[in-house]
Amino acid sequence: MISKNKILVVDDAKSVAGHIKGLLIPRYTAKAVYSGEEALEILPSFMPDLVLLDTVMTGIDGYEVCKRIRESGSFGFMKIIMISSRKTLEERLRGYEAGIDDHLGKPFEAEELLAKVKVFLRLKTVEDQLHELNAKLNDQVKLRTAQLLDAEKMAALGRHAAGIVHNLNNPLQAILGVTQVLAVKHPRSKDILSLETAAIQMRDIITTILTASRKQSHEHMVDIDLNQVVCEQVELFKSNQFFKHKIQVDMDLEPLPPFQGIYVHFSQCMGNLLKNGAEAMYASTTRRLSISSRQESHGITISISDTGTGISEEDHKKLFDPFFSTKPLVAEGDTPTGTGLGLAYCKEIIESYGGRILVDSKSDKGSRFTIRLPVNTKA
Repeated sequence: MISKNKILVVDDAKSVAGHIKGLLIPRYTAKAVYSGEEALEILPSFMPDLVLLDTVMTGIDGYEVCKRIRESGSFGFMKIIMISSRKTLEERLRGYEAGIDDHLGKPFEAEELLAKVKVFLRLKTVEDQLHELNAKLNDQVKLRTAQLLDAEKMAALGRHAAGIVHNLNNPLQAILGVTQVLAVKHPRSKDILSLETAAIQMRDIITTILTASRKQSHEHMVDIDLNQVVCEQVELFKSNQFFKHKIQVDMDLEPLPPFQGIYVHFSQCMGNLLKNGAEAMYASTTRRLSISSRQESHGITISISDTGTGISEEDHKKLFDPFFSTKPLVAEGDTPTGTGLGLAYCKEIIESYGGRILVDSKSDKGSRFTIRLPVNTKA
């Protein structure tokens, strides 16, 4: 069986080059050239693992060929064995200084040549494998470092958020109290009902953040109807005049099994995705928000699609990074703004339940966000 290793024989004596090539052919892929110039020309395309190089040649000699190979830096761990009739220590040292890996004197024994070839090809294979492993480890270190930085950002945000939301409790209780009084006086007012629903949701969000900061969020796990969460969020957004009058909402919701989780986690996620979809269509002539749910073999799938501006390939890579947003932080009028936290929060929450959030989007073609969750209902 012929090895995949490739060997280039360089010798201006065609009989010698042919003899060496003949020794190699049964085991390796070998080529022979007859000058230093030919060797330098064929190297980039042939990319041998090992070069058997004569010292004294017409034109560019072996030392110069070796020197140019090493200086180019384009041939990785390619091995070079110099085969020469010059056997003095001075000549060998000159070769090592030029960059050879070993030296073999002429005349040579075929067994010694093949043994050296085998040793240095094995060495190159190991060095290639180590280089590949090192590259993979570097990529993994970079990825893990980025993950740790993102986690630290979210942890810092959580610590600050806990302090901020604690101070929001008192004014929110006042708002909720007034809306509940108004709801009693005007029980048929949809606007007051929407205001009360929004205030209750804010209260639940604040409670969840504070509870999570005390590491007690597991106490609030309940069976959730995810379709109901979607419907409630859509109804809540209808209090927004742009959403209510300028966006067509199409819903195709199939029955789903109950999902064990914290309700406010999913109300926030659905709310963030609906908000993003609506705001992506701010400048669109066609504004259609399509929402679907399915129970599939892998679990539960919920998709939210819009006909908005879409996401560029460059922004797609950073979409779930904390604090990254394609929208400005502040803007005039009713132009959508963003903090870059909504999608990062959604990704963190969905993944904490063993799920995934996927995005399919192209510039000016709209976007589709898909949540996939495993069925986790208790038996």
